[in-house]
Amino acid sequence: MEITTAAAGGPPAPASPPAHDAAFRRRRFLNWFPMGLTYALLYMGRYNLTVSKTALGALMTKEDFGVIFGAGTFVYAFALLLNGPLTDRLGGKRAILAAAIGSGVMNLAMGFFVRAMLGAHDPGSVNLRLWMSLLYAANMYFQCFGAVAVVKVNAHWFHVRERGGFSGIFGAMISSGIFFAFTVNGLILDLAGPGAVWWVFFAPAAALLGMAVIELVLLRDRPSQAGLADFDTGDASSGEDHSAPAPTRVLLRRILTNPVILTVAAIELCTGVLRQGIMHWFPFYVNEVWALPKSHALVNGSWGRWMIVLALFGFAIGLFLAARAFRGNKRAALVATGALAALVPFLQAGWGGILFVAGVIGGNLAGWVSDLFFQSRRAPAAGGLYAVLAVACVAMVFVLGGTTTEVGWVKDAAGPLRPGDRIVAVGSAPIARSWEEVARAVACVPSICDGGARWNDAACMCAGSGETVAPGGPLAPPGPPPLTSPPPIRLRVVRAGAALDVAVPDKLAHARAGDRRTLDAGPVLTLWPFWLGIVAFVISICVIGSHGVLSGTATMDFGGRRGAATAVGVIDGFVYLGTAIQSIALGYLTTRSWTYWPLFLLPFALLGLFLCRSIWHARPGAAGGR
Repeated sequence: MEITTAAAGGPPAPASPPAHDAAFRRRRFLNWFPMGLTYALLYMGRYNLTVSKTALGALMTKEDFGVIFGAGTFVYAFALLLNGPLTDRLGGKRAILAAAIGSGVMNLAMGFFVRAMLGAHDPGSVNLRLWMSLLYAANMYFQCFGAVAVVKVNAHWFHVRERGGFSGIFGAMISSGIFFAFTVNGLILDLAGPGAVWWVFFAPAAALLGMAVIELVLLRDRPSQAGLADFDTGDASSGEDHSAPAPTRVLLRRILTNPVILTVAAIELCTGVLRQGIMHWFPFYVNEVWALPKSHALVNGSWGRWMIVLALFGFAIGLFLAARAFRGNKRAALVATGALAALVPFLQAGWGGILFVAGVIGGNLAGWVSDLFFQSRRAPAAGGLYAVLAVACVAMVFVLGGTTTEVGWVKDAAGPLRPGDRIVAVGSAPIARSWEEVARAVACVPSICDGGARWNDAACMCAGSGETVAPGGPLAPPGPPPLTSPPPIRLRVVRAGAALDVAVPDKLAHARAGDRRTLDAGPVLTLWPFWLGIVAFVISICVIGSHGVLSGTATMDFGGRRGAATAVGVIDGFVYLGTAIQSIALGYLTTRSWTYWPLFLLPFALLGLFLCRSIWHARPGAAGGR
């Protein structure tokens, strides 16, 4: 395999793709569409951990989440080095079946564990960090077969000049997996009830096992297995004999001595830090610091404006139908406008919907730009996105915002607390500056502990006998018999310039070990929350777009059909190595101060931009050279 780099006039463009007939395109659709849906559902069974963390509250702390997710991503990263070459030998179909079945089974196991823990006499005494780390690591081992399978199969079905545009289409399907993970899992949790957290694991498990059956019937590794002719895809494997798998040592030597692939791997380590550093920690920030209501567009959102949604979908369908009568730029403009119109309603669907829109835009933008303007060179498209990423990370420092002690919203409009009230004390605890003080003081009002638990003053929750709950401190000694009718939570507020006392009913008067009280209200923020939402949206467009064009497309280009899975194994392994780094680092840093969040991300954006520039003109050459 030869790496072609640009001279002054740039490298020659790859040959044009073959003109596929309608029968080929139909069969190819039956191959990639179910596989894309399966991969989307793998995301649903991967990032449901984030949804479960929010629902479990104090039972899964930020540091617990960081360790659990970090354990899973470390396993994912290193397993790819094994499973990439294994998939090149066994084929993509077997790999995607292993991913769907294995992840489905492990999601069932996590669901049963969470159900057993929540049903235990003392949930706080269960070692959630240990058991979920083991189960989630096993889940991520099987998950890593998905990425290598997708690239391995599509490398045989798409010419190098088709892959940029297709990466946008396929990226949209993958982004739907993020929508499933955050928004659909959130809706499942709402329907099941706050105590039934296990359903965010059971639902993806059922969907994955169902898709495994469909893939068993429909998926084929290459066109010849579906009764069609194989063709030269114009990638790094062109001119080679594909009748037998290449030896693993040959594939590894080819990949690990390829400077472009190693550089892409380093860029993708930065991508792993940035992608998950926004995708997971933004909802934690919104919930923990801003305390926004669940119906807010930056949390779970709402589909209440059905007339507008239907009108936009109808408009999009009309544009798609009209586009069939045109060719060239007019057709492309109508399709693009229709796609944007169809995406708009998802912006009201919470964080999952926002990520879905960002993924569709980013994936298509990067893929089409690389094919149309850079002759299928992927680094310039990724580099442009990384430049915007760096600027957005700087902007993020200034738009984090903060909270006040003034009530901005209440769940019960007829309750004693009203928007506009300024909380100055909770019981005897004075409140000076922020809503975080309010939340802490409300949580620290003692509850009546059930099930043999005792109140822990340091942790502000009930804890099991003999247990120390983070942030630590001894359990309170046995006191007088507990009250049978606990008093309400008393707040001192300033309303219309006058100070008065209000009594808020205590929704957690009786608590089990691990339960933590919250207030059904939220603050007035110091900045419009959508400023940070817009910055996070831009970062998501850039990082998902660059990830799709590098991990999803460059791996096929430089790995070739014979080494595509090994290439994506190496590159995606670095993505999840970066993911593990940010998971543990941000779990530690944000526990101390959220101001470290954007400062941690910025150096990785700058490093990624520098590395993209170093391979700006790189493009694969066929075996035997050009």
